[in-house]
Amino acid sequence: MDSKFSLIIDFDSTIIGLETLECLAEIALSNHKNKTEIINKISDYTNLAMNGQISFEKSLEYRLELMDVNSTHITQVVKKINKNFDQSFFENLDFLKKNSSNVYIVSGGFKSIINSVMLFATNFKWNIFANDFIFNEESKLIGINKNNPLAHSFGKVNLIKSLNLKNDIIVVGDGYTDYEIKKHNLAKYFLAYTKYVQRDNVVSNADKICTNFNQVINFLNQNYS
Repeated sequence: MDSKFSLIIDFDSTIIGLETLECLAEIALSNHKNKTEIINKISDYTNLAMNGQISFEKSLEYRLELMDVNSTHITQVVKKINKNFDQSFFENLDFLKKNSSNVYIVSGGFKSIINSVMLFATNFKWNIFANDFIFNEESKLIGINKNNPLAHSFGKVNLIKSLNLKNDIIVVGDGYTDYEIKKHNLAKYFLAYTKYVQRDNVVSNADKICTNFNQVINFLNQNYS
């Protein structure tokens, strides 16, 4: 279906009700004696980046350094995420599928996880842009693909630029990195998704505050029907 808009949707704390890296840390550090302390540090780095207080690449680097992740942990996190979907996303799945050629899931998270989760949950292939894990021969996570724009600050801004979208761009997400797409004059509207996390410097810059996807879809229908 040819839409009059391009919808950019964040993944963590938007389509799902948690942060993937924090979930991954819970699993990877399950037997670590300082598990709680490390997970709190990871959460702090997440919030600093999502509030725009430190660069995204530094936040990601610091968080991955605190974990000892392997491919088995990735499989486990996919199973956990599948139980934490935003139900209002499913309630509007027909609309999103009909407009899927103009719906883009853009995340600072990880493509292998998001692809697996979205395919399993919706039985549908989406336009997904996210970071790429790099594993060594022992299946241990050793880093991410630095050639991916999403591995760096202003990653979402630069990714959206590269897509060269022609329709009005509407961004839905909980973080400052989502708002940056509008801040840099690429999006017409920014909808702050606050069901799971509410950040003052994100909400204050929003054109609309949404606590579910019914409100997102209503906004689209009101402006683009």
